[in-house]
Amino acid sequence: MVSAEKLSNLLDGTKRIIAHQKELAELRGETFNVFSILKMERLENSTHSAFLTELLNPDGTHLKGNIFLKLFLDTLEDVPLTLNLNTTNVKPEHHIGARNVDTKYGGRIDIYICDSLNNSISIENKIDAGDQEAQIERYYNHNKGKNTVLYLTLHGSDPSNGSKGALESGTDFHNISYRKHILEWLDKCLKEAADSPILRETIKQYKILIQKLTATMAEKQTQQLTNLMLSHYKEAEYIASNFNRVTIEIREEIRQSVIKKLQEHVGASYTITAQNAYNKPYTLIWIKLKGMEDKPIFFIVETFSGLPQGHFGGALFIGTVDVGKDESEFMRNNDHYIHRWYNAYKLNDFEQDELKLSNSDLLQKINSDSIFKSNLVEHIVNEIETYLARETDKVRFYLNKLS
Repeated sequence: MVSAEKLSNLLDGTKRIIAHQKELAELRGETFNVFSILKMERLENSTHSAFLTELLNPDGTHLKGNIFLKLFLDTLEDVPLTLNLNTTNVKPEHHIGARNVDTKYGGRIDIYICDSLNNSISIENKIDAGDQEAQIERYYNHNKGKNTVLYLTLHGSDPSNGSKGALESGTDFHNISYRKHILEWLDKCLKEAADSPILRETIKQYKILIQKLTATMAEKQTQQLTNLMLSHYKEAEYIASNFNRVTIEIREEIRQSVIKKLQEHVGASYTITAQNAYNKPYTLIWIKLKGMEDKPIFFIVETFSGLPQGHFGGALFIGTVDVGKDESEFMRNNDHYIHRWYNAYKLNDFEQDELKLSNSDLLQKINSDSIFKSNLVEHIVNEIETYLARETDKVRFYLNKLS
């Protein structure tokens, strides 16, 4: 049975460790982080792929030759890799032909490493973005037999079935993580950059960013937290088992609040419903024109589940979908986003917070500040109403043609 006293001790002890970690970061000046200040924390290509490519590139501006690349390969000791370091070229956003999901070829590889013997490493870098259709399959088929595909995510997640098909992790491609592999590699890079202050401090700032994104503490504090949890094992298990439930409740409360306010504002013109249970990967709001609920074109707001692999990196967005069986005039004359989505629009940030319900800081504000929550809901509703005002006549025009 869970002890209330031990539960309190665990929570208090955890707070002390986190507070001490924060105090140390402040003393070391680590709270000043250029990536965070410039709101570049989660930009996959322009931040993470670009930074990693520059470090890995033997001809990079770091002027350290291939040492960082060698350290990276050494870090991936469990992955069979073949590469001639003396003839290596590292490219960002490498185009391998037109994307074809039927033949499973083509696309654009985030980080591409190759040598003069045509050996290659293809790195697919994922911070928030969802997988593309047959993405890992397409990269696997490129330079087949001489190409190693690495799937890099924050925590070493597996790609979706739609991306990997029948391919198997550890055999056909390899999952690597920022939390383990990249942090370990960056520590090695820091030692090699000890005599280059600007390079060293930039790598250090990037490492701090990765620790933030992966919720990783310094080794000493991590061990302290581990020991604390092990000494309060039942209480830690109790908290873990309830954490997801509490998080889901906060997200669902926002969805229901948005639906209620939308119904108050525009319910006379639209039928507004929640779609998919709150514990499903994609929790949506469907918005259909009154009297046209059976028609194939309508609006969707996605996603309230906090799934970081969703469209727009898991940020809330609204778009128009056409679920008709055949290609329609609407499809031909509107801006296609992905799959059946058209005219997609990512909702604007609120008080400098991107509208991602995977963001723990945002969820904490929602839960602890009723005024913030109310203003956030109002902002989301205003964004949706602005979109509807812009797109409704267009959708009505095409739906009337179907009648």
